[in-house]
Amino acid sequence: MFVTDLSSGNKLPVIIEELSDADYKIITKKQFSFNWKLEKQYSVYKLAKSKSGEILGLMSLNYVDEEYRLQIRLLAVSIEQIGAMKTIDRLTGNLLTYAARLAVTRYGLIAAVSLIPKTTLKRHYIDKYGFEESGNSVFILWPQLQILIKEYDHD
Repeated sequence: MFVTDLSSGNKLPVIIEELSDADYKIITKKQFSFNWKLEKQYSVYKLAKSKSGEILGLMSLNYVDEEYRLQIRLLAVSIEQIGAMKTIDRLTGNLLTYAARLAVTRYGLIAAVSLIPKTTLKRHYIDKYGFEESGNSVFILWPQLQILIKEYDHD
């Protein structure tokens, strides 16, 4: 996986892995909009630059096995990477793709990924990533999961 440096157009390799106890000590609510320590009971992942280890994004996941669904409880990119001043692109897409891969691995072609976005972001998830609307939630199913994975899960 990679992100794009918007100033140079260079592809920067990234990794996504579970958040460690040491990571919880360095991430802040100011930088990532939430108190991530409250999510420790769930599966929490970080997206980080491969070389420096700098954490660029976080995601908390909950498996809903009876519905073959992976719920994204929280998803945030660092405050420096939001809006017009961001310097790196593809952060959210990579995190969503990782969740999609986990869901398909666990549930196969009947997998679903869902989240309850901020109202202002709902249209963005629908237009950019192929999610569908269901009340205050958005979700994605196969084959849109496959399209998302093909778009982001490569070097």
